[in-house]
Amino acid sequence: MKEYLVTACSNYGYSVSVDSANNILAKKEGAKITLQAHYDMVCIGVEFPLVLQESEGWLSADDSTLGADNGIGMAMMLSLMERGVEVDCLFTAEEEVGLLGARGLDLELTTPYLLNLDSEEEGIVTIGCAGGVDIIATKTLIRQKKKLHLYEYHVRGLAGGHSGIDIDKNIPNAISLLFKRLCNTESFIVEVNGGERRNSIPKKADIVFGLEEEELIDGAVYLGIQDTEVMGDSCAIIEMLAGFESGVRTLNSELNIVETSINLALIESSHEILRVQLSGRSMARDALVALEQETSDYFEKEGFDVVREGFYAPWKPEKNSFSDTVLDETQKLFDNASYGAIHAGLECGIIKEKYPDMLMASIGPNIVNPHSNREKVELVSVERLFVSLQNIIKDINEK
Repeated sequence: MKEYLVTACSNYGYSVSVDSANNILAKKEGAKITLQAHYDMVCIGVEFPLVLQESEGWLSADDSTLGADNGIGMAMMLSLMERGVEVDCLFTAEEEVGLLGARGLDLELTTPYLLNLDSEEEGIVTIGCAGGVDIIATKTLIRQKKKLHLYEYHVRGLAGGHSGIDIDKNIPNAISLLFKRLCNTESFIVEVNGGERRNSIPKKADIVFGLEEEELIDGAVYLGIQDTEVMGDSCAIIEMLAGFESGVRTLNSELNIVETSINLALIESSHEILRVQLSGRSMARDALVALEQETSDYFEKEGFDVVREGFYAPWKPEKNSFSDTVLDETQKLFDNASYGAIHAGLECGIIKEKYPDMLMASIGPNIVNPHSNREKVELVSVERLFVSLQNIIKDINEK
């Protein structure tokens, strides 16, 4: 993808720079605004080749994430460059795995304005986003030899979704469901695995467990009585994970969105270790720090070693002359257009720390169920937003 973008931008007559974090900046003389999108996607389901489907005005991919997040932003930028529009275009790398491109950004942005194209609701001018942190808890296992009645239990077919913007939609978490199902049994864990990505609500989970006495377990497959090695702290692990509060922790009444949340995202086991990965988010830095510490304490109490990765601060909501221009143009095409903030990570917050004087906003078309194989984008919304985007650029360039 990097090679494709570098070649395309060069062919369109833009000067192209690439930094060590694989970010790409295409510049046009006279530009007053930088457009920004990330060029990676979350892959869930059938990864290649994508089979595109159009139904009732919505585009999706058969049993796969579509990549509208953030492919639509990229497509708009490429279309504008094909026409030779005076804009700078920043394509960032590895946003979906911790905003790594934005963190390592080492390119000179020279315009006074940056418009991010990674929002997912038309008519909303986003001026703030949640910060985030990933938490990885690892436990060294002491195995015990036991002769038990073994069972397989699978949680399958859940909806999944984005661990930020979908966290308040009552989407079941497969890992939480699995352990809540077992918490009323005297079970011994042999192996357990679940989840797809750190930033996705897990849609599947699997466990092999044993019981000292044979029982009829609804939904479980009986494997017979066998000699096996089980996790020594099985009961405590089951109780701990069944009791972990994954999902929304607090709400922000002023912004009318989730304030703080955490997603129990991944679990994997080998003979030697059990690893749990979580993704925390908050609109407030202090709350994010507190969530990080609280979660670490929770797992350390049960003998886990905890590592925290990828902390990034929230993008504090800010209205300014640039965001007012974006809102004015948005209101011309979208009824009830308004300012908003998003309970997900946009790269604006990180870029703002590097370029504090740059004025920023974010817009995007209607995209639903990102980070899941139900992802889809409304085509007419893309067309409307592209018209609005061109008007914003024209307005800025004429000032």
